[in-house]
Amino acid sequence: MAIPSSGAISLAGIRAELATNTYNASATTTASLEDCSDGTVATINTGNASGDRPNGSAPHAMSEFYAYDHDLSSFSDNISFDFDGTNDRLEGSGNLAQAFIGGATTAGAGSISIWVKLDAMSQNGMIFALNSEEGTTNQVILLWNNAFTRIRGNVKVAGTANTVDSGAGLENDGNWHHVAFTWQYGSKTSSDNECKIYIDGSNTATNTIGSDNWNDGTGPAVVGFGRNYSAGNTNPFNGHMNDIALFTDKLTATEVSTIYNSGSPKDESSHSGLVAYYTMEGYTDSDTTLTDDSSNSYSLTITNSTNIDSSDTP
Repeated sequence: MAIPSSGAISLAGIRAELATNTYNASATTTASLEDCSDGTVATINTGNASGDRPNGSAPHAMSEFYAYDHDLSSFSDNISFDFDGTNDRLEGSGNLAQAFIGGATTAGAGSISIWVKLDAMSQNGMIFALNSEEGTTNQVILLWNNAFTRIRGNVKVAGTANTVDSGAGLENDGNWHHVAFTWQYGSKTSSDNECKIYIDGSNTATNTIGSDNWNDGTGPAVVGFGRNYSAGNTNPFNGHMNDIALFTDKLTATEVSTIYNSGSPKDESSHSGLVAYYTMEGYTDSDTTLTDDSSNSYSLTITNSTNIDSSDTP
């Protein structure tokens, strides 16, 4: 758990982070600022950005610890994908899609965590889609909704759409944003059936999902990024995507905040419920397959991959 990136921090809380990997504003065990800064309490984790850790040189300042995370793993983040808004896309197998669906009488749940940087959009742009099986209109999608100038999540089961929207001001603002979209349907605990969208760690909308389930059809559904698969090559996404993590459970607000990590992507490969993970760090230009960095081997097929890689990252 990282130290807060702004506001008041306590010296005892800093010591707790160094000793237990968890910042505790109510901690009472104290140490000197020098002991916390020079490695006497614990060796400083240099996996943190240089501006998020103390430099070990006097004079020491508490502000050197803002956003410091003693438990941060070494994580390389040098590549993102730059979708051209025309025909770039990533698509996974039916087995990956089935991991989310459940079935006609089975509860389904899932989440996507993704970093995006939106370029100027003149139409809807598909970020993520769990497209329907043949014979149904089921879908779980995350897209740029151009008419409402929002990122919209939509869970449609048994013909009923349930949508949640981000706030405004994300299009072409030059900034990376973390988006988390979570959903669950078919649970016997009705309060669990909902979808939520989080932008940069904050929940911007929640919508209740009724008693509907995914009414099963024939043929595998498809997980994809960058286009509307069910309608052909439509709604191409224009902008960057990075560090995509897919989960087969509904992330909590605390988990989303931890993944957001004050705006710095970190390693999620050991996160519970992770079904597929795409950091893109192993990509080489013109590869036609994107490796799954989880242990589940759900690789994605890359279409129109030439020069899709970018060094622009969060």
